[in-house]
Amino acid sequence: MHIEEDNTNLGLQTKAKEGQELYSTLHGKKYARFPVKTHLIVIDEDLDAVIEKYAIPEYKEGDIFCITSKVISITKGFYVKESELKVTWLAKFLVRFVKKTPNDPGFALPQKIQVAMNEVGIPRFIFAMIGGVIMKYIFRKPGYFYILAGHNIAAIDGFVPHMYPEPLRGYGFLAPKNPDGICDELEAKHKMPTAMLDGNNVENIVLGMSKGVSDRFSKEELLQILKGNPQGQSGNTPILLLREVE
Repeated sequence: MHIEEDNTNLGLQTKAKEGQELYSTLHGKKYARFPVKTHLIVIDEDLDAVIEKYAIPEYKEGDIFCITSKVISITKGFYVKESELKVTWLAKFLVRFVKKTPNDPGFALPQKIQVAMNEVGIPRFIFAMIGGVIMKYIFRKPGYFYILAGHNIAAIDGFVPHMYPEPLRGYGFLAPKNPDGICDELEAKHKMPTAMLDGNNVENIVLGMSKGVSDRFSKEELLQILKGNPQGQSGNTPILLLREVE
């Protein structure tokens, strides 16, 4: 995700992000996926104040409030300072085997590998790397590395200066712990069914759902409604309001 410092045209967006669709369907019902643009949210900012400013005024009964895991990480302390991270020789060695892409560095950074190893442990990380390669070769499909590693390490981000404005540089962002529990807390506090998302260049991943969401949709159904990445990878739209429409 590329985060910018842009405070123009804030609030609910009624046009789709570039390359995305505003509407999707499920079981014959049509849903609008409205991105909500916010100011640049910085380290340890008051998340409740952000929600009250941008989401609650636009919320309608029956909507689902969706928020990116990155904002949860930034505001709730799920981050590490790069200056305090000790990158081992093993992380620097393993990064040689990670595929590098121009637009998304992924795990092709020793800092990310180190953070992931700290999260899951060295043995499991190495097992996931080797097992992921073998399973990709057998099933001709990527993504097994993240499944085998667990702990939602696909959501680890940061450490790329040109992708973040100054206030967010020098940090690595972790996947929030207990995402379902966080969503339940947000629903109880703000009276909005809540889902936590982690978007990439292609798709959204649902990390957590409050009871108000899981009572209505399975995770697979919610993923179908959110297919693509309607929030986009840039433009400060960390909030999405999902609304059934005629």
